[in-house]
Amino acid sequence: MHPLRSLIVVFGLLLGAGSALASLVVAMDLPTMVERADHVAVVDVMSVKSAWDERHERILTTIDLSVVEAWKGTATPASHVSLVQKGGTVGDTTMTVFGMSQFTTGERALVFLAGPLEHARVVGMAQGKRIVKKDLSTGRWMVKVPDRSGAAFVRPNPTARSPVFETRARTIEDLRAEIKALAATSGKGR
Repeated sequence: MHPLRSLIVVFGLLLGAGSALASLVVAMDLPTMVERADHVAVVDVMSVKSAWDERHERILTTIDLSVVEAWKGTATPASHVSLVQKGGTVGDTTMTVFGMSQFTTGERALVFLAGPLEHARVVGMAQGKRIVKKDLSTGRWMVKVPDRSGAAFVRPNPTARSPVFETRARTIEDLRAEIKALAATSGKGR
């Protein structure tokens, strides 16, 4: 079957599943994520605040991040990054954008960001944020797999057999080395 036809079939199935709430997102492997990102960094989430936009038509959430390590781009440790995403909760009203990265104050994450640090956006929606946690048994920092809830991912090449997503947590040292090597060859590595 032609790749475009496969994409249309998948999209049709998603539309037909009336109770399925998901955004259709093109799946990206790690090299593609690194290539599309202007910045790749380990960050601590300092605050998450939601508010209505100026016209009171939609809810926007502002996420303040503090850089712990920068693996690609111009960010430096202790610098701040501001993200504004659609969705959030104000009072008793919640606006949900399915497949969008979710941030929680106090968590540590690896993020793939595009744009200037003052107004960055997450690359690939939920694919562009991965939780970083210390493994209590080994004491090593581990990077979890991307949270794919709320999104239906479509392979850019439906005939490919290799997995697009990480299927297990990886040590931060392993992922750091791979991402820095990819950044050095992507043309955007700074």
